[in-house]
Amino acid sequence: MMENREVNGMKSGCKRRIELPEEILAEIVARLPFRSVTRFKAVCKGWRSLIESTYFRRLFVFAHRNSSSSWSLMCGTFGWSVQEMAGFYGCKRYGLPRRLGSYIPPHGLVDKYKIIACADGLVLLRTVTKGETFIVGSPVLRQWVQLPPHPWKGISSSVQVTGLVTRVEDSVVLEYKVVCMDNELGFEVESLIFEIYSSLTGTWTRKEVRCPRLIVSLSYQRCLSLNKMLHWLDNHYRSRSNVGAIVAYDFYATDDEQQCRVIPFPDQKACFRRAYTTSGGFLIYMDYFNKIHLLLRLWRLEEYTSDSGRWQLTQEINLTSFGCDHRYFPVAMHPSETHIIYMGNPDKALVSIDLKTHKLTLHTKSSAYRDTMVYHYLRTVYLSVNAGFDHDVFYTPQFTLPTWMGSVPRAPSI
Repeated sequence: MMENREVNGMKSGCKRRIELPEEILAEIVARLPFRSVTRFKAVCKGWRSLIESTYFRRLFVFAHRNSSSSWSLMCGTFGWSVQEMAGFYGCKRYGLPRRLGSYIPPHGLVDKYKIIACADGLVLLRTVTKGETFIVGSPVLRQWVQLPPHPWKGISSSVQVTGLVTRVEDSVVLEYKVVCMDNELGFEVESLIFEIYSSLTGTWTRKEVRCPRLIVSLSYQRCLSLNKMLHWLDNHYRSRSNVGAIVAYDFYATDDEQQCRVIPFPDQKACFRRAYTTSGGFLIYMDYFNKIHLLLRLWRLEEYTSDSGRWQLTQEINLTSFGCDHRYFPVAMHPSETHIIYMGNPDKALVSIDLKTHKLTLHTKSSAYRDTMVYHYLRTVYLSVNAGFDHDVFYTPQFTLPTWMGSVPRAPSI
């Protein structure tokens, strides 16, 4: 039985003391938004101990199990400049007063930082002034950790930072890894060379991983983090009936020989507009046959274990009934609600389509829309497809908060 807490109350001008069991207090506080919960940690050591306990965390996650999490859909190119395109922040779970992207420090071509990657509420930044350094942190909690210098600094110009991958257990981010890739080998390689920083050890290590198939041209800037794995795009991969492939590697697995996968996209034709994203905990591939039928197909990657993976066709949607035309192209899906898709249009910008309610929503209504990065990003995508680059597969990053935000992991030496 947990100890009781004393609560002061006022009645008819007289103070009286009310004692509530700690279980009851925990049940009450766990129903509050995370933003309010964090304020209670400053009341006293007892409150802080309670809120940071596994018991309370599980209460909070259960109490908000039906609440959506805060998230943002970003546009642009990681490592250069990105901007929030759409998102959701007013959920009961977190109670954030403004959009999620506004918590990220100023970043871009003329700022001090460049955003490189994001995963499970954490963001990887690279400084661009006074020497290159990496910083990992939680923008919402305002906790930041500067990583030790990478060992190849000033030695090799072929190493490129590519992604951030996390290990989550019981709703808590226990560890993260910053992954850089040595692209000195160039095109058509049979192995990948990584430089990896672990928050568990606080050190950088080098690892070479052999691939089961030839990798033609890896796009290290289009890196997707999901389920302890990083996923890259090989746009130039070719087989008898496939164009393009996903290269995936599990950075927390022990059997390296079985963990690097080259997974071709499903059956292809030259007239598809294509994108890959995540939704409901799966990697999703979207293709849009826009010449005749305006047919959008959604494919879910069910398994990585076979030689070519296994894709499951989950939906085929004729978008004519939603008012879409040949100028639309797939952008992304909602990270948790698998019935909501996002489509781009060079004139109307970003629209969401709810496949349950058949409702189409325009997300960019500003009169100054044509002056924004969102407009130029979507128009660039549209023009590249129209120019005949039908082999390309587009990726729009998502910045999503986990079900619970704990302190940013850091090595004992940092």
